Amino acid sequence: MSVDLQMSEVTAIARIKEILTQDYQVSADKIAELVNICDELNVSLSSTENPDFDFYLHFLQNLRLFFNSEFLFLSNRMIKALNNYQKVQEGISRIQGDFPEFYSKWQYDIDRLLLRTDARIQNLRARSVVEKDDVAKAEILFTEAIKRYTNELEFEQKEQDYYHYFDSLRNIYYVTGLLYNLRGVSSSRPEEMYQALRFFRKARFLGQESSNSDFNDTRNHIINLGIQKLEKQAEAFFTSGLLNSESESYNIASMEYNKSAQLYRSLRKIRNNIEYELQEQIQMSSYYEALAKDYLAKDNNELAAMNFTYARKTLESMLNKLPSEELAFSFQPQILYFEAMTMFCNAVTEYDQLMPEAMGHFTEATNLLKNAKMKAEELNNEPLIDGCTEAINKLNSYQNIAEIMFQSDGLSEE
Repeated sequence: MSVDLQMSEVTAIARIKEILTQDYQVSADKIAELVNICDELNVSLSSTENPDFDFYLHFLQNLRLFFNSEFLFLSNRMIKALNNYQKVQEGISRIQGDFPEFYSKWQYDIDRLLLRTDARIQNLRARSVVEKDDVAKAEILFTEAIKRYTNELEFEQKEQDYYHYFDSLRNIYYVTGLLYNLRGVSSSRPEEMYQALRFFRKARFLGQESSNSDFNDTRNHIINLGIQKLEKQAEAFFTSGLLNSESESYNIASMEYNKSAQLYRSLRKIRNNIEYELQEQIQMSSYYEALAKDYLAKDNNELAAMNFTYARKTLESMLNKLPSEELAFSFQPQILYFEAMTMFCNAVTEYDQLMPEAMGHFTEATNLLKNAKMKAEELNNEPLIDGCTEAINKLNSYQNIAEIMFQSDGLSEE
């Protein structure tokens, strides 16, 4: 072998060693540079007539294919990456049989690439079945990928190859995060997702850039799960409030409405949403209405009137924030009802105090209720129609008695 050829071989070995001893790249752009270096070396070696270069050419071709697979892997082109890694696995595996002498010299680098390729294949298989919603199989494959990365980690640790050791650790953390996230999403269990966040943080600390988006996606999923849970609880309390109102357990109903309102207030702090604000106000209005009816049942008309007023003002303040006039119109009958009931309760107080003004206020409250009922009928609001009808009947009874009482006592209004 001539001196020039010997120098060429030494240079080629040095360049290949330089590539192999570098840390695995986490950027597709940097990997493209390594692919170009492999191409340049391949051209240089191909122009040299040296039978020993057959191994280097074979090794370089597979090394280039490996880096190209890494490029596809980091670019999320899973199918092409998987096909390429399988070709790499086949090509590098042939070295031991085809080039035994060279295999013994390059054994560590060859075996390390095989371990990494094997881990990547398991990783990609897991991700592909995730897209097919095969959670059980994906869990198995992610677990297998973690084992493969762990095998590589232990292999590198034994050789004190800490450049590649930390990359393997980075992948173990990242894939473990993916596994926990998969379990959490499929079972809607936040505790699994919190574990995923913990491992994504570890991977990110070691430079795993892709874990950033997974971390944010997982965190948003946790937030969404929390929001859904609070929404369900708020709806459950509202439903319970309605049922207790129907059974005239107004005190219990008021507490349920209040709990629902507090939950919507909490939701608004998590995610500023006009719908949550409107729901909070609706629940508070229902809370005051239930309190008012509870006081009314206990003949405490002054407190009943005060709470009907609160209910009306709550709805009125909400109208300014409603996104459409049509939606605002749907609440007008309810506001009229609360106004009428306030007047009704005040009129009953006047009636108890033998004040002749009660007669006029009874009539005015009745007219407001009839107007509210008519508007409720246009909207097919059955609960409000029933509420208006019940209140009108009570008012008629009061009016009949008041008319007799004030006329007999000579106290009717001039």
